[in-house]
Amino acid sequence: MVTAWIAQTQAERARAETELRIIARTTPRRMSQGEITTLVTALGDIATVLRNADPADKAEVYRQLGLRLNYQPETQTVRAEVDLSAHRGVIVCVRGGT
Repeated sequence: MVTAWIAQTQAERARAETELRIIARTTPRRMSQGEITTLVTALGDIATVLRNADPADKAEVYRQLGLRLNYQPETQTVRAEVDLSAHRGVIVCVRGGT
């Protein structure tokens, strides 16, 4: 009986370790301050580029980013929504979604 329990426990541990390795590979890491600065510098003044871009080009950029803009004429505001699901890695749940 103890041998069966040990074998079951070892199998559960191996399964859990495999799941953790998968999560570690698919979970994005945080960028360093230097990496963020380099990225922003490399992009240049993207707001100016987009402001001066052809409307069809802007729409395509926003579409590829998963960004949707809705203009509210009564308040003269823009509501921005983004769908981040298209840019995520594999979502893994441990033991059915803990």
